[in-house]
Amino acid sequence: MKNWIKILLTISSKDLIVELKSKETIVTITLFSLLVVSIFAVTSSNPSNLSAEIGAGIMWAAVVFSGSIAMSKLFSHEEKNETLNAILLMPVPIELIFFSKILSLFLFLTISECFIIAVFSILFNSNPLSIYILTAIPIFNLGFSCVGTFFGIISSKSRSNEILLTLLLVPIVIPLIMFATELTKAGLSGIHSPNFNLWLSLGILFDIIFLVVLTFLFGKIIDQ
Repeated sequence: MKNWIKILLTISSKDLIVELKSKETIVTITLFSLLVVSIFAVTSSNPSNLSAEIGAGIMWAAVVFSGSIAMSKLFSHEEKNETLNAILLMPVPIELIFFSKILSLFLFLTISECFIIAVFSILFNSNPLSIYILTAIPIFNLGFSCVGTFFGIISSKSRSNEILLTLLLVPIVIPLIMFATELTKAGLSGIHSPNFNLWLSLGILFDIIFLVVLTFLFGKIIDQ
């Protein structure tokens, strides 16, 4: 068990070390996040009085598309440098490789969300940090990273992998986006959501189902 955790952290740390040297993915998602939130702020007549529903939509639209960019860049680098096939040939359980990529993407998403929340709070003069939003972030990140890793590896060999990944990813994570948006809306408005338990159950159930199913399918696809 300890060896598996060590392997998991080793593969994930490889992605982080490469990113710290190049800084390409972090710079890209940061600039894109700033651009998306800034455009909405500029086009709003009164950003300070933005409704909670629209504000939640802006936040998670920026997260989804910046996350898609981070995923496509991560896997395109793996394919370009021919390291993905080498990792898949490692004499370790294939599930560990899948989990390591999920962990890497989870961290990249969290970093991008920190920038988005900071810029959002400044431009829209609001405090987006609440128990609702802090609950939504890790649940959303886990499900999004799981689905993104699965389709990212599958689409990495395609020439149009960035477009293909987004087309495959976004429709599947719509329930997760709805969950995160609903909780964020409650957090921005400061009003208790009467359906909090229902949405929370939806988000957790999404993560559990897709983590189990995609882990099983990932092993089958790689074996074939």
